[in-house]
Amino acid sequence: MTVLKLVKKAPAREPAAPKNLGKAAKAEWLRLAGLLRAKGTLSPENEPLLTTYVSAMELIESCDKELGRGKLVIKGPGGTMRPHPLIGPRNKAAQNALQLAKRLGIIGTGAATAPEGEGDAWSGMDL
Repeated sequence: MTVLKLVKKAPAREPAAPKNLGKAAKAEWLRLAGLLRAKGTLSPENEPLLTTYVSAMELIESCDKELGRGKLVIKGPGGTMRPHPLIGPRNKAAQNALQLAKRLGIIGTGAATAPEGEGDAWSGMDL
């Protein structure tokens, strides 16, 4: 006679934040990981997207702190005025963070939607 024993399913592992993240990025990673896992949009395959997102947000915060201390326009080598060198990396990090937030489901896709029950022949084309 064969006896079957019921085994309880192990609880899903809570993802661990990568060790290379700064303090603020790690806190944001843990906060978002719990929310996204509960929402069903975080999987082991897209955890690197979350890591990149929180790293970009940390870079934006760091650049904003530094830019807040000084001027947005600085004197170049010939005395000509030019944008602060951190503006470019800050803006690129913001673009990347926005795209990653959309892919992770943190924010909407940005596609316009017609109000419930309204619409026209073009509404479903995602233009």
